[in-house]
Amino acid sequence: MMADDLTGRLESEEDPLAIVFVVDAEKTPDGRLRVGREDLFDAAALGLMRLLRDERDEVVDRIALWRDEAIRKIVKRARGAAWHRALAVEHPHVVAHVGDASVMVLAPLRPSEQPRAIREAQVSGLQAEPSGRPARHGALTVHVDEALHMSTGKTIAQLGHAVQLFAERRTLRAERWITSGCAVRVVPGIPAGPHAVEVRDAGFTEVPSGSLTAVIL
Repeated sequence: MMADDLTGRLESEEDPLAIVFVVDAEKTPDGRLRVGREDLFDAAALGLMRLLRDERDEVVDRIALWRDEAIRKIVKRARGAAWHRALAVEHPHVVAHVGDASVMVLAPLRPSEQPRAIREAQVSGLQAEPSGRPARHGALTVHVDEALHMSTGKTIAQLGHAVQLFAERRTLRAERWITSGCAVRVVPGIPAGPHAVEVRDAGFTEVPSGSLTAVIL
């Protein structure tokens, strides 16, 4: 490896490209998140698929660079005026609405590039409760390891990795899932293999490096 290549790699690791999800985290008067986990997961999956298939030149170029580094994903939360400030940023993004959930998904950007409204959105503390509604038609089942006690935000990131890897297989099953609206059904417990998709975490937050966080059969 040439010295210039090594320098560039070190700089990218210190200021890594990541797709950023921002969740509208409006709360009820008693302090609970207004939206249930099921709608949040569906909106996150739908937004991610829309972004990955976005044909705007800047989005395409940024996703290509992001794939060359690592498929990092960061999940943040904002509410009220902070949510509306996030929506107003000029960086390319998509917004997905499913049920009561709204999730903004930004094209890959580095921490040093984040607009103030995105930089100020909170990373920790995103916890949503199940609403109990049944999975939507055509939902893709994603199994997650509940023993890792991942936050809702962390689960969204792992779910994002899983559905991205699944979609990139370009199978008829994957294309049908995308066409049907990208709904997901997240269930606890990692069943025995074989698995069509496995997600192992890099260990930057919440769980140990190498943890098997999510699978699709």
